[in-house]
Amino acid sequence: MAIGKWFKNIFGGEKSEEKTAGATSKSAEKVEITDEFRKTFSRRERLSEEQRNSFIFALLVMASYIVIADGRVEEEETAYIGRFMGNNFGPEVEKESMDVLRKLVAKHQELHNTKPMAFIQLIGDLGQQMSKTLSDDLRYQLLSMLVMISKSDANLDEKELEALHDVAIYMGMKGQQVDELLDLDPELAKKGWPDLNLRKD
Repeated sequence: MAIGKWFKNIFGGEKSEEKTAGATSKSAEKVEITDEFRKTFSRRERLSEEQRNSFIFALLVMASYIVIADGRVEEEETAYIGRFMGNNFGPEVEKESMDVLRKLVAKHQELHNTKPMAFIQLIGDLGQQMSKTLSDDLRYQLLSMLVMISKSDANLDEKELEALHDVAIYMGMKGQQVDELLDLDPELAKKGWPDLNLRKD
């Protein structure tokens, strides 16, 4: 496997025109990561090695965007990503993914000083690619994973919420789906989310 080559081609890649559909809303903790998701982002007979690595790279770019959204790189967030990759794709993928994640975070910091819109453009391009190549259900599972990253440090920041909404929209989804996955108090939505604490039972 060579996820690293996708880091070298960070602004490249072709887009497919396939479209699919179907997903049910629930809180992120209750979203099941299916075998279809694992096969799509790991090994699957009808996917080439190039496609598989492209999907994993896109997943990690999205994950890094959520990690750096609040201006801090929290250990709990990166640890969650490592566990997710290891649990779903194995220790080899976990190790390589964490290396790529560190490079993506560093690349974002570099671009923030030189080309602040470049990383956001990449997120938009990858999101559009996913909206054309992945079913609604697979994108919903991916979005739930990104939401769990933001929840892993028990401190939801307004910038993280904005980043999650951005990613959802780029992937052809709705910001409301982010709110449902976060399981935030719907009354706060009417007030523009002034209090971003996670909803208490």
